[in-house]
Amino acid sequence: MKFKDIIFDGIKGFFVGVALLIPGVSAATIAFVTKIYDKLITNISTLLKSFWPSLKALLPIGVGVLVGMAGLWFPLKAATEHILFAIVCLFAGSMIGSVPDITSNLKEEKIKPHQYLYLLIAILAGMSLGIMSYHLNADIHSLFEPIHWSLYLIMIPVGFIASAGIVVPGISGSMLLLVLGFYTNILGLIDSIKTQPGQVIGVLMCMAIGVIIGMFFFSKLMKQLFSKYKTQTYIWIVGLVIGSIFSLFYNHDMMNYYVTHGIPWWEGLVGAILLIGGFIGSYFLVLYQRKQNETRQISK
Repeated sequence: MKFKDIIFDGIKGFFVGVALLIPGVSAATIAFVTKIYDKLITNISTLLKSFWPSLKALLPIGVGVLVGMAGLWFPLKAATEHILFAIVCLFAGSMIGSVPDITSNLKEEKIKPHQYLYLLIAILAGMSLGIMSYHLNADIHSLFEPIHWSLYLIMIPVGFIASAGIVVPGISGSMLLLVLGFYTNILGLIDSIKTQPGQVIGVLMCMAIGVIIGMFFFSKLMKQLFSKYKTQTYIWIVGLVIGSIFSLFYNHDMMNYYVTHGIPWWEGLVGAILLIGGFIGSYFLVLYQRKQNETRQISK
């Protein structure tokens, strides 16, 4: 691999890393736009068969991802502490803007009447994530301060779930973390690194293990689903995204925020502006992706 290609892959990975931290923005979509999605999926799925070549291809992207996440970590942490509702509005707008990208894959598909039932079930499943996180009254924050031993085990499946945002187009891993109540707690982990450095690193490593396992699993699963059940798969993805928009505003973290902070008029106004801005930005990103795909098909 040429040095120039390594640098460009690192830059593309940077934008994927930024997308990973923004709920509502699909890292897989960013990978599509920057033309590294196929490289990611191919090398992840062949990592065990051809370890060193695949690792060399993934390493520049991985370094870029880590740099992108590190650069956005502290600004997002500060924003979620003070204007969480407004930030969630931005995330929701980004998700709404991405829906046309997913539905565009169904334009040439003939949807049967009974398949609309799949859509309804998927919407309800997406909504139930937030409802369960609130009504089960899971005090996730207590696991983080101080770090409880069970958190090491919990973070493996949490990372597994979050990895879907890297592989599944239209799904945001950080959105899933927000809905489940882990997003703000994970952002706050750095505050504990001075007092609990070993524990923080251990928790992040457990999450990384879950992410790696999940990327293997979802990359192979999506290949199978898209080859055999393309229409049903996209219907489920659309439904989950729509249902998850509700869950962004109704989950354990958000309900606590409503009680402790309330929604002052200025934050409501900022939230409305950010929602519209998130929608516009995400939608134009979708349009750009479509043009890139059309150009790629023409060149073939």
